[in-house]
Amino acid sequence: MTSRKITLSVIVLAIIGLAIWYFMPEKKAEPLSQAAQELQADPQLAELTAALEKDPNNDTLLYLRASTYYKLDAFDEALADLEKAMRIDSMQPAHYHLLADVLLDYARPNDSKKAIEVLKLAAQRFPDRIPTLLKLSEFQLIVKKHGDALATLDKILQRDPQNAEAYYMAGRVALDKGDTTYAIASLQKSVRIDVDNADAWFFLGRIFANRNSPLAVQYYDNALRVDSTYLEAQEFKAVYFKKKGEFDKAFAIYRDLLLRDPDYANAYFDMGVIYLELDSLSKAYDNFNIATKVDPIFVKAYYYRGVASEKMGNLEAALADYKQANGMSPEFQDAQEARARLERK
Repeated sequence: MTSRKITLSVIVLAIIGLAIWYFMPEKKAEPLSQAAQELQADPQLAELTAALEKDPNNDTLLYLRASTYYKLDAFDEALADLEKAMRIDSMQPAHYHLLADVLLDYARPNDSKKAIEVLKLAAQRFPDRIPTLLKLSEFQLIVKKHGDALATLDKILQRDPQNAEAYYMAGRVALDKGDTTYAIASLQKSVRIDVDNADAWFFLGRIFANRNSPLAVQYYDNALRVDSTYLEAQEFKAVYFKKKGEFDKAFAIYRDLLLRDPDYANAYFDMGVIYLELDSLSKAYDNFNIATKVDPIFVKAYYYRGVASEKMGNLEAALADYKQANGMSPEFQDAQEARARLERK
C-alpha cells in the first residue's frame, strides 16, 4: 500500500471515529436502570443478548438489538449498540439509517441536527446509494430544509431520471412549501413511472380533497388498490365524504376501518363529530369517550367530549374536559375559551 493510500485510510478512520464520538452520548458507568432491566425480559432482546454473549463483536447482531431497542423506545441502549456496531464495521448503510432514526425520535436538543449530519456522512460514504439519498431528503423535509431536500433529490434524478420515489419526495417538499401546482405535477410524474406508489396516490387525494374535487376519491381508491391495509387513506376518504355531508358513506368507511383496527382513535373522533352535527349527543359523547380511552393524549377528543357534555347539560363534566384539554395544550384557544366561559357561570 502506498503512503498516500495509508494516509487516506487514516483520515477516513479518523473522520468516522470523530463522527461516532459526536453523535453518541457520553458513556456512563452506571448499573442498569429498572426500565433497562425490564427491557431485558423482552424475549427478542433476551435472544439477541444471549447471541451477543457468545459473539460480542458481531455488528449484525448489535444492529438487530439496536433496532429492537429502538422499537421499544430504549434510545440510550440503541445508541450504545450502534456505537459499537459502527466501530466494528463503518461500511454498513443500515447502521447510519438506524442511527439517524434513533436520534430524530429521541428528540433531545440538537438531535435532529445530528440525525441530518449522520445521513450526510452516509451520503458521502455511499454517494451512489439512492436509498440513502432518499432518506436524507426525507429528513431534510422533516426539519423543513426545503432547498437542501430538493438539492438532494436533484442528485438522485441526475443518477436515475425515472426514479418514482424522488418525484414523490419532490411533491412532498412542494406540498410542504404550499406549492400545490408543483406538488401535483411531481406526484403525477411519480405515479406515471410507478403506478403502485400508494403514498403518491394518497397525497394526490389529499390535495384534490382540499379542492373539493371528486378526483380525490379516485386517488384514495388507487392508494387502497395498491395497499388495502392503508388505513390512513381510508380515513381521509371518509373525511372527504364527511365534509361533503355524505355521512352514510363516511360511517360505512369508518366502521370498516375500525373492523381492521379497533384502536383507530381518529375514526371514533370523526364519527363523534358527525353525531354532534346530527345532534345525536349521547352517541357523540360515547365516540369521543372511546377516542380518549384509545388515545389518552388526544386533546381534541377531550374538548369535544366536553362540548357534548355541555350540550347535554352536564356542565361539571364539560368543565373537567375543557380543563383537561386546556392543561394538555395551553395554546388550544377553543378549550381555553370554553373553560373560561364555564368558570364564569
